[in-house]
Order: sequence, then structure tokens, then C-alpha cells
Amino acid sequence: MRAAAALLAEQLSSAVHDQAVHVGRSTPAVRGSDWRLATVQTVNADGTITTTDGIPARRLDSYQGAKAGDQVVITVSGTGGWVCSGRLGSGTGGWVPYTPTFTASGGGAALGNGLMDAEYTLNGDECRLRISFVAGSSTTFGTGGLRWGLPFAAAALPHASMFWAGSAMCSDTGLAYYPGMCRISGGVTYLVGISATTAAGSTPTEWRSATPFTWATGDYASFGITYRIA
Repeated sequence: MRAAAALLAEQLSSAVHDQAVHVGRSTPAVRGSDWRLATVQTVNADGTITTTDGIPARRLDSYQGAKAGDQVVITVSGTGGWVCSGRLGSGTGGWVPYTPTFTASGGGAALGNGLMDAEYTLNGDECRLRISFVAGSSTTFGTGGLRWGLPFAAAALPHASMFWAGSAMCSDTGLAYYPGMCRISGGVTYLVGISATTAAGSTPTEWRSATPFTWATGDYASFGITYRIA
């Protein structure tokens, strides 16, 4: 009888041990580190993010362009420090749609009922960008150079004369096409279009309300550029 009781006690002890090992392997508080999914609530200036459930985590350098709403992977160390390794893939090839702002350096520009279609993709701190724009009947062009907003501010460059360059084209309601380039200067949040010549054949200049032609309903522009984000 005593032998049977001793055997039962040994089996029970073994079962409790096995269960404790199982719990330890599956419980972060016991194991000491873990990873999980989270949603970004705020992006902080010190290189951290805060999740919607209040966890502050440092960002890896590869996680550029962080924004609220990103679905991310966060990891906790055995000492309780959290690190965010980056956002999850969207399943759409990495291209993300966004709506650029439309402004003019002197003010007064507004998209109105015009159309804007744009998207970007990130590879580390490299941003590839496409913007398409069609003017509507209530679109206004203001004064000064026209500006189309970026999804992320550009990184600083060593000199004010340096910039990133890309391709651009605009059309005067299909009557004439003006190939050109677009430019992003260091530290700015917009790009500008530049034509080799205006309709009158004058000096190359940034696109404005009357260059390279007088913009009106149905006129359109397209841009493609790659730049480094801040």
C-alpha cells in the first residue's frame, strides 16, 4: 500500500513538473522575453514609439517613416525593455496610397474639385514616390511656385544647392506636353516641378500658375522620384 502511494506521489510530482515546464515555455513573464504584435499610437521625437496599450518601445534604425496606426512587431527583453523592429507588410507589394497637399509658395493654391492620386513605397529610409494631378474647375493655383506634398519629410543634405531629382510631365489639356523634372530639396516636405522651357520658350523655371502654361481645368501633371526620408 505504501509502495503504491509512493508511486502515485512520484507520478503526481512528475506531472506537476512537466506542467510547470510547459507553462514556463509559453508564458513571457516566466520565460523572460517575448515578441508580439502591436499598433502604434504615437511616434516620439526621441526615436521611440508608444503603442495603443501604452508600451514605449525603441525603434530599430530600419523602421523609418513610422506613423500612428502602423501594425508593428515589438520585442521585450528579460529586463523589461521593449524594441520595435518595424511595421508588418501590407500584402500589396509595399505600395501605400496617400493624398498629397497642394500649395503654392506665396499662398492661395487649393485642390478644390481637382483629382490627386499618389502612392509610395519604403525600403529602409529610401522612399519611391508617384504623384498624379488633374486640375478641376475649382482648383486654384495661387502665387509663387506650385508644391505637391510628400508622405515624409526629406532628409537634410550637406548643402542648400543639393537636391533629389526625378521625372515630371505636364499637359495643357492635351494640347501640348511639357517634359521636365521634379526636385526635392533637403529637409522639405514637398516637391516642385521644373520645365526645361516654358510655352514661350523662356528660361527653365519652377511650375507656377502661368508656367509652363496658364493652368486651367483639365490640365494635369505626373511625377516620379526617389529620395531619402528624415
